[in-house]
Amino acid sequence: MNSVNVSRRAVLAGISSLAIMGCGCTKKPDKSEDSKRNRKSEKSEDEAFSFGGIGDTGSSDASRGLTVDGVYKRTATDSSGKEYRFLLVGMTFENDLDHDSRAPVSYVSCYQNGVKLSQCTKYSDSNTMKTLEPGYSISVCKGFLLEDEGQPVKVKIKSSNSSDYVYENTYPISHLDYTAL
Repeated sequence: MNSVNVSRRAVLAGISSLAIMGCGCTKKPDKSEDSKRNRKSEKSEDEAFSFGGIGDTGSSDASRGLTVDGVYKRTATDSSGKEYRFLLVGMTFENDLDHDSRAPVSYVSCYQNGVKLSQCTKYSDSNTMKTLEPGYSISVCKGFLLEDEGQPVKVKIKSSNSSDYVYENTYPISHLDYTAL
């Protein structure tokens, strides 16, 4: 009976892995530094900037696996067909914890001229609500309303364990054009 339960768990774990990979999630690859550099150099031209990981914040800090891939100016249409504009912060969440976790996008804020930007409530990313097993990663985005389209934007990410910021970086956005989502 015990070996049957173990076999069922193994089959269910395998099926879960396939389901996650089919929805855009990926298993954390074991890559060398050279292949990581090559992957970064292949990113699209409309990306403003990118950076690596957020630094060492302790193994229990869920914000540790969140990286910013870039900032973008985007346009979209709402349910009534009206166009709206917003700033999109593209991120990757890699669950390197020892338990299931969601992308901690609630710890991400943007500031412009020292003022915190409002979240774009018309934009939502369903990936932010997906739970990942340890070792998997997923792309997530968060939208913000710009106060000034020409002024730089500071992206800040707080630690999930405290009010300390584990990441701060300023992105000039004046050279970016709006593109459709």
